[in-house]
Amino acid sequence: MVDDEDPNKPPATGDNGDGGDAGAGAKKALDAERAARRKADADAKAARDELTKLQATISEGKTDGERMTAKLVELEARANEADMRAMRAEVAQSKGLTAAQARRLQGKTVEELEADADELLSAFKPADGAAEGAAGTTGTTGPTGTGRPRENLRPGATPPAENAEPYDSAKLLAAVPRG
Repeated sequence: MVDDEDPNKPPATGDNGDGGDAGAGAKKALDAERAARRKADADAKAARDELTKLQATISEGKTDGERMTAKLVELEARANEADMRAMRAEVAQSKGLTAAQARRLQGKTVEELEADADELLSAFKPADGAAEGAAGTTGTTGPTGTGRPRENLRPGATPPAENAEPYDSAKLLAAVPRG
């Protein structure tokens, strides 16, 4: 029976009784083979990556000149966009528009942008006289006529100026009930 063998005992190495040199040589050969395998796998991965890059370049089908032309077109588009933003900002400043209004300006030339700014200002301009009449009499709009309400605050400790009665403490004391 095999029951008296120790399960923790290492398996037999094929030792011929010569001191275990054959087992050590096999282990060294196995380690060397594993190291070579790891190096071969790393080299294969690097070659696959390089192949993928080359295939991507070939599949694009672009020569250096074509890639440079594409880059030039991209840079020209960015420069044109920057010029348009600068023109919008210039027109907005000259017309007194806010930044939000400036982003909504449309046109390709300064004249078109100015015409659009004038149209925008006329569309959002308050009715003539509405701002001045309201600001002068009721105090409901701000000082610039923006249509923004202005608070009409009055102190609560003293009577308002429109009911300006002189303060009489004797009259006040006579009104207090005594019991």
